[in-house]
Amino acid sequence: MNRFVPNTSRSRAGFTLVEMAMSMAIITIITIGLFDVFVFFLRSYNATTLMSTAAGRASSGVERMVYGVGTNIGLREAGSTTVSVTYTNGWVLTYTNLTDSARKSFTYSADKQMITDWAGKLICTNVVSSTVTDYTTGCQITLAVAETGGGRVITNSVTTFVDFRN
Repeated sequence: MNRFVPNTSRSRAGFTLVEMAMSMAIITIITIGLFDVFVFFLRSYNATTLMSTAAGRASSGVERMVYGVGTNIGLREAGSTTVSVTYTNGWVLTYTNLTDSARKSFTYSADKQMITDWAGKLICTNVVSSTVTDYTTGCQITLAVAETGGGRVITNSVTTFVDFRN
């Protein structure tokens, strides 16, 4: 009769509980590190996108005011004696073009945070502050545009000086 006699020597076919715990700890540390790197790159991407959007919106707004929108002529064609600025909850910049002598204007509404032209066309949105300073030979325009997302607010400012035509 054959009797089963257990092998008293240690079997190497599996892992011990200590080895499993150590490998799980190492995998957990690596996973946490990779997650932190992922979150860092995600936040960096978000901030870069907001900065780019704010800069593009501010530059586009100033460009539309200076060069015009479509066939409408902008401030570059304004006569220096025809420009006036009034301030009421923002500002209204009124001017006359030398080419067609039509009265044009740009309006910044601080409440609505936007700039529109004389026809009501939207020039720029998310404008948190804007100033226009009228000089004899031109005017200085400053726009500050804010973009929000991912728990942050990014603001970009653009300033330009527009020389009027005589």
